[in-house]
Amino acid sequence: MTLRNRDLSVMPPDIAAVGQRLMDETAPYRVIGDHLADVLHDAQFADLYQPTGRNAVSPSLLALVTIFQFLEDVPDREAAAMVVLRLDWKYALHLPVAYRGFDYSILCDFRQRVLAHGKDELLFDAILEKVKALGFIKKRGKQRTDSIAVVGAVRQLSALETVTETLRTTIRALEKAAPVWAETTLPASFREQYAHLRPDYRLTKPEREALMRQVGADGLWLLEQITAAAPEAVRTLNAVQTMRSVWEQRYHRVEGKVAVREQSVACTALIVTPHDPGVRAGEKRGKRWHGEKVHVTETAEVAAEGENFITVMTTANASSGDAQTLPAIRQKLVERAVVPEKQYVDSGYVSGQQMAQSQSAGIILMGPPLADTSPNGFKISAFTIDRETKQATCPDGKQAVKWRERTDRDGSKAVNIQFAAAECAVCPTRAQCTTSQSGRSVHLSEHYEILEARRAEAQTAEFREEMRARPAIEATLSELVRQHGLRRHRYRGDAKRHFENLLKGAACNLKRLARALRRRWEREKTAAAGGGQLVVASS
Repeated sequence: MTLRNRDLSVMPPDIAAVGQRLMDETAPYRVIGDHLADVLHDAQFADLYQPTGRNAVSPSLLALVTIFQFLEDVPDREAAAMVVLRLDWKYALHLPVAYRGFDYSILCDFRQRVLAHGKDELLFDAILEKVKALGFIKKRGKQRTDSIAVVGAVRQLSALETVTETLRTTIRALEKAAPVWAETTLPASFREQYAHLRPDYRLTKPEREALMRQVGADGLWLLEQITAAAPEAVRTLNAVQTMRSVWEQRYHRVEGKVAVREQSVACTALIVTPHDPGVRAGEKRGKRWHGEKVHVTETAEVAAEGENFITVMTTANASSGDAQTLPAIRQKLVERAVVPEKQYVDSGYVSGQQMAQSQSAGIILMGPPLADTSPNGFKISAFTIDRETKQATCPDGKQAVKWRERTDRDGSKAVNIQFAAAECAVCPTRAQCTTSQSGRSVHLSEHYEILEARRAEAQTAEFREEMRARPAIEATLSELVRQHGLRRHRYRGDAKRHFENLLKGAACNLKRLARALRRRWEREKTAAAGGGQLVVASS
C-alpha cells in the first residue's frame, strides 16, 4: 500500500454546515474537529507504507477512529459503522457527509501494521505532545501513580486443562506449519485424543492425577520427536517453545519416568494458558486474576481547567511488586520530558532503594513506607548505628562483634551486624530482642536511613496533608475501567495488550484535552466579560 496525505486543514463544507448547526461549540467532538483534528497526521506514519501500490486509507484517519473506539469502548465493527453514521464523528474526522467508510477489518490491519513497525507508542505520545504544547502539563510539577489489575482475554484453566490445551494447540500448530511431517509422525489416534479441550470438572482426584501423568508423558514424547526429526521451522514455532516451557514448569523425570512437579516455578514465570503465554496469575487483597497489572501515572496539579493528564501507562507482570515497575516508569517520564518534582504513590512503591533512585533522577518519591514488621520487639531503629566507625550498639548498651558488608540480589550494598551470643544469652531484655542461640543479628540495607527518615516523616500532619494529592488517581482508574474498558483485555499477546493499554490512555487524554480547552475558553470569556464591566464602571 502507498500513502496519500490527507489535508487536515480543510473541513468539508457539508459536514461543517451540519455539525456547526447541530453541535454546540463546546461539544467534545466539535472541539476535536475544530482544534484537535491535526493531533495526528499522515506523515507520522510514512514509514509504515511502501512508496508504490494501491492507495491506503489515511493512517491519521484510522488512528483517530481507533482512539474514538476506545473513547466509547466499542469494537471494530461498530466503530467502522459509526464512521459512516455518526455526524459528530465525521465532523471530528473532517469527513464529508456522504463518506461511505471502510471495511472494519482495516482497523485490525492498521493496528498490526503499527505493531509490526514498533510504533505502538506513537498515538499516545502524539496526544501527550499536544497536551504539552497547549500548556496543560506543568514542568517539574506533581504526578501520582497507582496500579490496577487487568484480566486477560483468556479462560482460567486448571493445571490439567493447561497442559492438555498446550498439547492440543501445539498439535494444531504442527498440522498447519508442517502437515506432511505431522501426518507421517503423529499417529491418528494421538491427534484424535487431543483434538478438543478436555475439562476436568467431572473427574475424581485419582483420575485427574493419572491423566496429568499421561498428558505429561505424551507431551514429552512429542517434544522428543520434534527435537529428533522435525524441520527447523517446526522447532522454532511459538507453540512449540511455549510447550517446552510449560513442560519444564510442570514436569520432571524421576527414575526415567515423567512425574508432576510438586512445586512449580514462581508465579511470576508460570504460564497459565498457552493462548497468551505472557498472562500471569496475580492476587491482591484476596482477589485472584489471570492477566497483568497496569500502572497509571498522571499529573496531580490543581489546574484552573480542572483536568489532569495521563503521562505513562506501564504494563507489568500480574504478580510483580509495585516498586519493581518504578524504574520503567521513571524512564518513560524522562523520555517524554515530563519528569515531575514530586511523584505520589502508595506504600507498595516505597522502599529505600526506590527513594534513592528517584532522588537521583530528580524526583521526590512521596509515599508512606511499610512499617518494620520484623517479629523482634526491638526494631532496628532501637539500635545506635554508626556507619563511619562501623559500630552498632544495642538498646542494652552492648556493642556488635561483627560488621560484614555484602551485596544483595538487587545490587545494593548491605551490612550484616552480629552481637555476641554469650552477651545476648544473659541480657535481661533478651525476650524482647531475639530468640536466636547465636545472638541478635541486624540486616542493614544501603538505604535504611532514608527509609527510616520517611517513616518518621509519615507520622507528621504536614506529610498527611501533602499526601492528599494521591487518592484522586483512584478516580482516574475508575474512569479508565468504566468508560474505556481497562478492566478486561480485548487482545492477546504482550505487544497487543500493551498497545491496547496505551490506546485507552490516549482516549482518556483526548477526552480530557477537549474538556480542558472548553474550560479554558469559558474562563477566558468570563475574564474578558469581567474586564469589560470594570472598564464601564471606572468610566
